[in-house]
Amino acid sequence: MALFNERQCDNMDYEKMLFEQYKLYVELGDRISQRRAVANGFYVTANATLLTVASWFQEDFGSHIHLVSFIGIILALSWFFSIRSYGQLNTGKFMLIHEIESRLPLNLFSHEWTLLGAGKSFKKYWPLSHVEKIVPWLFIILYIALSVFTFIGTIENGELTAITNTCIRLSIIRR
Repeated sequence: MALFNERQCDNMDYEKMLFEQYKLYVELGDRISQRRAVANGFYVTANATLLTVASWFQEDFGSHIHLVSFIGIILALSWFFSIRSYGQLNTGKFMLIHEIESRLPLNLFSHEWTLLGAGKSFKKYWPLSHVEKIVPWLFIILYIALSVFTFIGTIENGELTAITNTCIRLSIIRR
């Protein structure tokens, strides 16, 4: 399907409508960026809340950390895919904006993107989505580390968990 329809009105009306649609589309692109920021805020809050609530139960923290970590990892993965989805949506929107600009007097967004090296040079411009995608992975690493360190701490304290006891029993049976 082509982006531009056949002109069905005089030149002046067509250009006026084209510019109005362009302005509306740029505004919609900005709204997606705002929704993306709100979504990021939600995921930061949800992860912080999960860790805070889990820390309130310090006595039983070790016995529940694996569940907390599992929930946190699922939450962080959802966040990563949300960022990725918003990025793909924005990429599509800006491709269309660049195409519409080819019919306008100035190619502002296209030219800006060219000046910034199309996001390929770290020194000129590093797209925010690259930075955003790192944060969920940091939370995933944190959740994995919490589980591993809790598991190791449990073994070092001489408090073997049910899993560890089962592993020991299985190794004795195999011998």
